[in-house]
Amino acid sequence: MTKEQKEEDLDLRECLALERTTLANERTFLSYARTAVMVFITGITVFKLYPDNLIIFILGWCAVVVSTILFFVGLKRYTHRFRSIAIMESKCSTHNSR
Repeated sequence: MTKEQKEEDLDLRECLALERTTLANERTFLSYARTAVMVFITGITVFKLYPDNLIIFILGWCAVVVSTILFFVGLKRYTHRFRSIAIMESKCSTHNSR
């Protein structure tokens, strides 16, 4: 194997690793979103089932607030990672076009 072939293989491995990183980033965001939806639904259910109990009613609303915060934290992390991955992808695609 020549030096040029080794560099091509390394570039291919790096690009495939970048694809796995992109998919992992999307999967992590979906996990954040899924958790936020479940916490939101739990909060709604709790304060609909127990409207007379003030403490449980307040905990239900807290769950709704926490779910909203959780979703936006996941979205912020996703977009931050997406930008850095896009920069690396542009380097990978320009390097492979030679």
